[in-house]
Amino acid sequence: MNKTFQTLFIFAVCLMLIPSFILLDEGVSKLFKNSEKETILSSDCKEVSILNNETKDIAVMDIKDYLIWNVIAQMPGTFEKEALKAQVILSHTFIMNRYISENENPTESLLGAIISTDDTNYPKSFTSDEAKEYYGNKYETALKNVTAAVDEVLNKICVYDNKPIVVAYHTISCGRTESSKDIWNEDIPYLISVDSSSDEKAQGFSKTTTVSAEDFKKNAEKTFSVTLSDNSEEWIKVLSETKNGTPLTISLGGKEIHASELCTALDLPSQHFETEVKNGNINFKTKGLGHLVGMSQYGANSMAKNGKNYREILEYFFPKTEIFTLK
Repeated sequence: MNKTFQTLFIFAVCLMLIPSFILLDEGVSKLFKNSEKETILSSDCKEVSILNNETKDIAVMDIKDYLIWNVIAQMPGTFEKEALKAQVILSHTFIMNRYISENENPTESLLGAIISTDDTNYPKSFTSDEAKEYYGNKYETALKNVTAAVDEVLNKICVYDNKPIVVAYHTISCGRTESSKDIWNEDIPYLISVDSSSDEKAQGFSKTTTVSAEDFKKNAEKTFSVTLSDNSEEWIKVLSETKNGTPLTISLGGKEIHASELCTALDLPSQHFETEVKNGNINFKTKGLGHLVGMSQYGANSMAKNGKNYREILEYFFPKTEIFTLK
């Protein structure tokens, strides 16, 4: 508990769960906000340069190979092909955004690469050994499925207003996805709340995290510089929430903080939570897994099982966007 509470969140706007990813970097923000800017939509990004954070070496991967090992780490390779194809397109769109961003405004710490092996900032990719360990006897099936999905949509990305979209996805929603405006205070037209009630059937949809009131008081006071009373039922009060009931701001001992700060400090699966004080403990009852914005991967898989194709999946979770084929 002490270690969890004293590890402050990496991003102020989202929970970093893998697979559960978004990157609102400066380059992407510029692309989105400047509607007059001519966007680079070409086949120039055929390779992905990756900085090894430990050795400082830069490896260069063919885009197809990168997408295979990235997608197999980000979405279960046993999912339906159309869901996997949607994930491939999102992964490629992310890389296109990184390519554009680094060409316009290089990140000095990347030493010329477009991403790094730091999976707190960039989505993790598996090595073949990691994938074999993760999937066990399902490895060959997963690799075959993901490779087939990559082959079918290799040159496709998702765009809005002729620009690559801001890529956001999570594992399981709370029954509906959340908007970027609510969760990150970024009003992005295609990152809105949509129904994903099939997620309620997913394993891991709900979870209860129990913390002793004594530990919570001690660590909350130290981490958030607050003073908590002896009445634990008064400690946490929701001040604002989304229409879906996801807390946005809370009062912690009278101090207003963003709900994501507390969720990250407690390592909760998502920001959609309710609290219950019982028998000297505080129970945090959560729904969903990840930051809840963009595409629900479980929801995408459910749609695929019901006959929807990758275009329909992406158009549903990212309304008014289009699929663009790179030349």
